[in-house]
Amino acid sequence: MQVERVTEPAAGWRESGCSLPLEYVRRIRRGNYPGRSPDVIVVPREPNFFGAFTSTSHSGPWDYLQKVPLVFYGPGFIEPQGDLSLDREVTVADLAPTLAELLDVEFPTAVGRPIEGVLDPSRAGPPKVILTVVWDGGGWNTLRTWPDQWPHLERLMAGGTSVQDVIVGSSPSVTPAIHTNIGTGAFPKQHGTVGIPIREEDGTMSIAFDNKSPDHVEVPMLGDTYDATTENVAEVGMFAFKGWHMGMMSHGALTPGGDKDIAILANTQEKFVTNPNLFEVPSYVEDIPGLDDYIRTVDQADGELDDKWMGHEVLDQPSERRDTPAWTLFQTKIIKAVLSREGFGADEIPDLFFTNYKQIDEIGHNFNLLQPEMREILRYSDEALKDLTEFLNSEVGQEQWVVVMTADHGVAPDPQAAGAWPIRMQYLQSDVAEHFGVGVEEMFVETSPVGFWFDQQTMEAEGITSEEVADFMVDYRLDANAPAGEDLPSQYRDRLKEPIFEAAFPSAAMGEIWNCVKESD
Repeated sequence: MQVERVTEPAAGWRESGCSLPLEYVRRIRRGNYPGRSPDVIVVPREPNFFGAFTSTSHSGPWDYLQKVPLVFYGPGFIEPQGDLSLDREVTVADLAPTLAELLDVEFPTAVGRPIEGVLDPSRAGPPKVILTVVWDGGGWNTLRTWPDQWPHLERLMAGGTSVQDVIVGSSPSVTPAIHTNIGTGAFPKQHGTVGIPIREEDGTMSIAFDNKSPDHVEVPMLGDTYDATTENVAEVGMFAFKGWHMGMMSHGALTPGGDKDIAILANTQEKFVTNPNLFEVPSYVEDIPGLDDYIRTVDQADGELDDKWMGHEVLDQPSERRDTPAWTLFQTKIIKAVLSREGFGADEIPDLFFTNYKQIDEIGHNFNLLQPEMREILRYSDEALKDLTEFLNSEVGQEQWVVVMTADHGVAPDPQAAGAWPIRMQYLQSDVAEHFGVGVEEMFVETSPVGFWFDQQTMEAEGITSEEVADFMVDYRLDANAPAGEDLPSQYRDRLKEPIFEAAFPSAAMGEIWNCVKESD
């Protein structure tokens, strides 16, 4: 990744926003939902990101986060053509409309389009099961860093259709927003799930999918639309980790006339939970054995039983071993049990199942893209994908199913390897508040790696505008964000006057920024 050294920022928020590449602004605009999105949107100067040298974040319009695999495989239903390139932009919002076409279902609320050339034109009806697998954080920068660790995925790419140059399509490139892109065939601009924090209409802040409810998702998901066409006879289910992943499946009983689809979420204590008013967890799931055996298998991989995975003491801690291969193995066993016992693919009415493998993302945050832990978790994730496809062959039958594999984003780089400055949120907030003569808690009500929500009463009382805050951030330098007395790595010592943001502007000015960038393109 080539780092451009810049010592002078743009001359204010408007110039900074209008100087962004058109594709970046298009992605940011798609991710903006007025009222819910941050008051000020920021774009760190690539490859900078919010975080620390020991932990990373991912959220932004850059290609390394945006480019993801999108693979369709299913003999008899999917063209066995290998790579497919289209002469148009393809995003993950095109996934649901493509599956709707496979199911022969109208999906008018989607803004994405069916991907031409994926489906076998000679197919005789839809498959019995469509399984959608999301590798959280498994974007192309992750895969290409470890190209030998996903041989089964590579076989699916070669034997099915691997759509080239796919992007997630909107920014923030974060889990709740992009999974909802996948499920709705739309962007946050339409579906309203802008990220993890969301501002409510009354000005208070909440969390996306709080209480494990998709009530913030403003448009139907494919699971809603399709299930209604079968009068809820179709099986619709999901296994994931957090409510953040619900956007890819359905609203469940929240939809008028909808039923309680299966939505199994794993909490930090390895219990399986859901919102029982809207979804269900089959009662037998808690009793599925195997986790202890998988923990032992992973523990023994280095030749010693010591509760360690790759030297980390995590296998005896429920909240941490979920990020290890032991849980990848256990998750796969649970999925197979649910598909079998709930009769997915057992009749002629197609069923839908969705799953998120979260471990890649957690390894990216807690270790790094370049570390051997990422190599290992990719290998296990690929083995899980192989296990699932072999299970579908034996349980549902050959040429009776379709698997779709994609990712919701890539992984942030190792800061020093990429020359990235990990922006310290705490110091930035403190500097902004001090500049405007108010307290941090008085001014900020919430933050994210792409923007800031302000206390409107404080802003009005102190006469502070979002434009003024954006101007301050445009001129904010690396030396101001470095903790006093910190012994910086040598590669940053001659960069202290670099502005750390490429752009900052009020979200209310999104239309103005969009228009000026279009005019200059």
